[in-house]
Amino acid sequence: MTLGLVAVIGVLYVQTLLDCVRTPAAQVRYVPKLLWLLFLLHAPILGALIWTYFGKRPERAGEVSSMSLA
Repeated sequence: MTLGLVAVIGVLYVQTLLDCVRTPAAQVRYVPKLLWLLFLLHAPILGALIWTYFGKRPERAGEVSSMSLA
């Protein structure tokens, strides 16, 4: 049980860091990208949740995500 929770948190953390690094600066909301990265490094769980919901602008309906091409 504990190992599974640690694994899920680890995957969420790595995915969030990669998403923040790969997001163009023009699409980041509220604070500069560097501050988001510092926040993610200092508060991994809370930072990942906040980045997921507030960190970047949602994609428009017609845009193709770089992640969907991979």
